[in-house]
Amino acid sequence: MDVLIIGGTQFVGRHLVEASLDAGHNVTLFNRGRTDPGIYPHVEEIHGDRDGGLEVLRGRKWDVVYDPSGYVPRIVRQSAEFLRDAVDRYIFVSTISVYSDINDLSETGPLLELANPASEDVLSDYGALKVVCEQIVAEIYGERTLNARLGFVVGQYDPITRLPYLLQRFDKGGEKIAATPDQPIQFIHARDAADWMLGAVEQKLSGDFNLTGTPFPMHELLDTIVEVTGKPTTITYVGDAFLKEQGIGGVDGLTYWVPKESQAAMNVSVQRALDTGLTFTPLKTTIEQTLDWVRSGIYKPDMFSEVLKQFVLTQEREDELLALWHQRQS
Repeated sequence: MDVLIIGGTQFVGRHLVEASLDAGHNVTLFNRGRTDPGIYPHVEEIHGDRDGGLEVLRGRKWDVVYDPSGYVPRIVRQSAEFLRDAVDRYIFVSTISVYSDINDLSETGPLLELANPASEDVLSDYGALKVVCEQIVAEIYGERTLNARLGFVVGQYDPITRLPYLLQRFDKGGEKIAATPDQPIQFIHARDAADWMLGAVEQKLSGDFNLTGTPFPMHELLDTIVEVTGKPTTITYVGDAFLKEQGIGGVDGLTYWVPKESQAAMNVSVQRALDTGLTFTPLKTTIEQTLDWVRSGIYKPDMFSEVLKQFVLTQEREDELLALWHQRQS
């Protein structure tokens, strides 16, 4: 199979490259050549800008295009229209952030609406922009398109300040703060998502699919991290109320923490994907692989993570919170 990947040198794109190569497919990358160019020396890499610079792809054909780097509808429309007759199928990497009702996160649940149709503000309108991108691809490709709605994604090459930062925190050992041990959490290894997307093409699947993990308790994640890091660590669970009182934000303020009233967000149905072949890397393996990568020093937060830094729990703030918690318990 001939595969075109728009991007392909950062996170989900890299896992799509490696999954495709491992399956014996021919891979072409199309990107601007700004993020780790030449990282796959035996893979064809065509440099151009998807915003007005697609002509370098003219005259070529592929069986499928994977688009893990589409965020702005105007730009996604350009690639979708340009490649209409050049690819058999268009796989758009979307997000479960497209849903507007936290209590209905099935593929048929209500979607966000973009208040300002001219918006290209990805940070403020991320989910709503993805909705419009999905609609554009579906409009152009019909049954030849698939929208893969990813939840939290983890694994090697992760540029987001979430699991890598959590591993860095725990890799120092000592006392660590957490909310509640039984809080549900969902995420998916990027390679599992990539493998499923390859299989979806072989099955000629179309439509919308949620692509994340099945829920498991927070203590299982944190206990596994302690086991894998091998550092003397204690976890102090302080509850939701204390964290909210202290102004700690969910998800990015304290990694993957979701207060009880919002925990429906960690119960996304993935039955459609499970029924069509989705499998999961064991949690311990995921943590081992990601920790090895983080310890290698290769981890480089992206621009989005630079924005998230203002919310991240620093070591100093964590120490303050733990001291205050213990003072109140004495």
